[in-house]
Amino acid sequence: MLLSLRNTIQEPSCTLSAILQALKSPAGQRVVWVVVEAEEDVAVYEKFVLVDSTIVKTSVDETGRMGYANVQTIVRDIKKEDPKAHIIGIRDADYALYNDKYVVPENIFLTDHRDVEMMLLEAESVKQALRAWMPSYDEVFARCIPICRYFGYLRIYNELANLSVRFHDNLSPNKYWDYQKQAMKVGWEQDSTTQFAVLSNGKCVEEDVKAFIITHKLEEESLYDVCRGHDMLKLLSLNLIDVQTYSTPCIMTKITDAYSLSDFKATRLYKSIFNWQIAEGVIALL
Repeated sequence: MLLSLRNTIQEPSCTLSAILQALKSPAGQRVVWVVVEAEEDVAVYEKFVLVDSTIVKTSVDETGRMGYANVQTIVRDIKKEDPKAHIIGIRDADYALYNDKYVVPENIFLTDHRDVEMMLLEAESVKQALRAWMPSYDEVFARCIPICRYFGYLRIYNELANLSVRFHDNLSPNKYWDYQKQAMKVGWEQDSTTQFAVLSNGKCVEEDVKAFIITHKLEEESLYDVCRGHDMLKLLSLNLIDVQTYSTPCIMTKITDAYSLSDFKATRLYKSIFNWQIAEGVIALL
């Protein structure tokens, strides 16, 4: 029955419409729906749910876009349309830890750390798998930390001060990578700070960045809460030189495969979802 339902919800491709369509059937009403940000998240969380009762879907909208905002919107709109629907959303925590104004919406659950990648990288089983695959893993990871931390500081500042700096196209660690020397460019920290101030359109100056880091004691925060997973995986790949063997997608696949049910059960995320399913009267988790 669930296999038939999985086939049925392939159309429409928009997750909101697909789930609403499925909820019109008795089978759809029995399913536990888990909405996640993107395909990488599906690969992680599908490992830990009961396939006979639960369907994990990305947050794709009518335009083909995905993300945490879509996760929250889809869950909210479906519960409004059908209050009996068994649905939750899992999103990256991003920097909610540092944002006092953010209120976690109903039926939404956050990763223990900055994002799913950093949550996985903290697990000892994942570290062991990476050490076996990359003999220089510990050395390379340590080299990436201060860089990823600094760009994390910039992102936290951007978030809390509402600076509206767009990082994706303009400000990422790999833009400061010297491909000839296979290392970060000399002066990358100063150059990225200057660029950040420019992109803020006058809302901050370079001196404000250092003051923000000190005031908020960001250097004392866990690297797993500050560093952005996509940045870390990209820098790991670049530092390992062999970017074909150690491409970002290959590293993501490796850490996803290595992350175990025992690892997941040790997280606050698992415990929160476990408590939700008890209250909801359903079974979704392994």
